[in-house]
Amino acid sequence: MPVVFNRHCVNRVSVIGLLVWASLLQTHASQASEAIQGNRKAAAVAGTDSPTPAHPYPLIAAGWGPEVGNGRFSSRWAEDWSVMQAAGNAPALKAMSLGPEASLTLSADARFRSDIYNNGQLKRGNDYSQGLFRGILGADLRLNENVRVYGEVGSGLTEGRRGAAAANFQNAASMQQLFVDVRQHIGSTLVGAMIGRQEFADGPRQLISLSDGPNIHRTWNGVRVYVHGERQRIGAFDLRVTRLMRGSFDEEINHAERIQGVNASLIVSSADGPTTYIDPFWIRSKNPSFRSGSQVGLDDRDTLGVRAWGRTGRLRFDWTLARQTGNHMGHEVNAWALFMVHSVLLSNDGWKPSFTAHIDAASGGGAFGTNKLNGFNPLYASSSYLGEGQFLSLSNLLMIAPGISVTPTPLSNVSIEYGFARRRSEADAAYAGGMRAYARTQNVVGHEIGGLLRVGGSWSVSKHLTWALNYEHLAAGDVLKQAGLPSGSYLYVSATLRY
Repeated sequence: MPVVFNRHCVNRVSVIGLLVWASLLQTHASQASEAIQGNRKAAAVAGTDSPTPAHPYPLIAAGWGPEVGNGRFSSRWAEDWSVMQAAGNAPALKAMSLGPEASLTLSADARFRSDIYNNGQLKRGNDYSQGLFRGILGADLRLNENVRVYGEVGSGLTEGRRGAAAANFQNAASMQQLFVDVRQHIGSTLVGAMIGRQEFADGPRQLISLSDGPNIHRTWNGVRVYVHGERQRIGAFDLRVTRLMRGSFDEEINHAERIQGVNASLIVSSADGPTTYIDPFWIRSKNPSFRSGSQVGLDDRDTLGVRAWGRTGRLRFDWTLARQTGNHMGHEVNAWALFMVHSVLLSNDGWKPSFTAHIDAASGGGAFGTNKLNGFNPLYASSSYLGEGQFLSLSNLLMIAPGISVTPTPLSNVSIEYGFARRRSEADAAYAGGMRAYARTQNVVGHEIGGLLRVGGSWSVSKHLTWALNYEHLAAGDVLKQAGLPSGSYLYVSATLRY
């Protein structure tokens, strides 16, 4: 049975959640549908109808994180409402004047989601439901065009198995973000630095993400610097992860878990506007509690790679190649991964069907031995890339997943894919999300993990409300069956409101 947020549940929703609702109620329910036709378009230059900031480098490749439609971003600090305010088009609470140069923007997000698991984590009889709530309040104080302070408070609620929920699911209140952003235009080049607690998602989503599945995003503490020109950009970062607790404002900086690195982006093709990018990156990661096989300990490695992505004609592509070296609990690391994502538009008419496919290959081996470790570490990969059901992980994996995507209306999308999953090394386990080794799979022969069916859909009801549905089913293959593991399913329905 799906989880229902009854009165008893609502009474326990934090004050932050109520404030989010109060803010969202100020939106106009009667907005015409033609005002949201741009929901599914990529952010472009600053304008009077969306909060996309003016920027020398193409905004879609600027490294500010995922764009969610109509000029809004998953990381709300990336938005700039000042142009809309100057044109008289900004809604209430956006770019409110505080003087000759200063302004204040308030934002709010709320997500309600119902999860249903059958044989959850591929444990027979582990059938359960959960209700999830996310509430976020943000404030963007711009002192002038060069200096601003951004802060964000978040709250998460879990109904169903609350006692076992991690702090990024069950959280009374946390200071999600609080940073200073100092920037200056030098000719056509933008130079800046962000110092403090911040979200970070600059890189391939198979390695770096906001972790949007849980109620509370992952955040980092430290400094990020950036230099953005018209045809290239480069950035550097030194960040420590935020360790969440379940109470109110009791999170702390985990200085032992850290990422450092340099990333860049170059326009290599610009026919009909920028179309193809090359993004080299280097990430130095240190995690004292990384799980590899049956052991948990210090993982210290360098990830060096390059991402090539863009479009040519009707083809969209996103390829990433990464190599990892370093040390895990005294064992030398030598690992690699290749991710290839494609989409081909079959027709511009009707439902605009597209053929989709992604091929994921990641090395494995050594996790249950005493020699060199060949298992790839997916670092902080997007929880949605291989599915929110977390049936698979990007390690010791070879997966080919063809699919079809259609847009029944300009504001909706439906997709279906089926992934054929195999493990690369018989001497290593098959892995679920979070690098959790499926029990006993390291002791059986064979390569076939199983088939992963994914069906999803979304509908942008308005500028502020989006519904989503997702179903996943992993049909157990030979490796899982020999280890005594069943097939499993996962379903969620969500509603997300943004203001």
